[in-house]
Amino acid sequence: MIETAGSRHRIGYAGNHNRRMSRRLVTLAEWAAERNLSLQTVQNHWATRPDFPAAEQERARTGSGPRAREYDSAAVDAWLARWQDERRPAAYEMPIDPDEYRTLGAIARLLGVDGKTVTQYRAFLDEHASYQDSSTGKRRAYRTRDVVDVLNNRQGHGRARDRDADRRRRCGTPDQSPR
Repeated sequence: MIETAGSRHRIGYAGNHNRRMSRRLVTLAEWAAERNLSLQTVQNHWATRPDFPAAEQERARTGSGPRAREYDSAAVDAWLARWQDERRPAAYEMPIDPDEYRTLGAIARLLGVDGKTVTQYRAFLDEHASYQDSSTGKRRAYRTRDVVDVLNNRQGHGRARDRDADRRRRCGTPDQSPR
């Protein structure tokens, strides 16, 4: 068989097709939507970092806009896992007698941190930690183990537990703006 430019193209296409089928290629918009992440953060802050995975190829455009870059989903997932691990808050050691009930201020002193580090999670602690109200009702004592577990399971800087309640993420819609 005589190899022509057309046959080389088809051979090359099949090779690219098979390679593409072995890994999943996605655009940043698709990847961000699947992971419930802000596309603006991904495009403007993460994709510009030198350690962010490079685009594998460009997707053919369907209209008049620019071509969308496609990334290997597994490589971007691995990068995100490393990025989150680097920014995860340091874990606190479990203090002696973790089943004792203490005020949030006492737990903060026991952990050696500022009181606000613990008290800022008061509403979340009310839902996820066992507590006892004092006889006067003015102070609430929390089980130390539960508070330390909540602090150790924090997501890290800039990561809201409830994306819909995060005011910073609502400013993209026309009917809501930051206060």
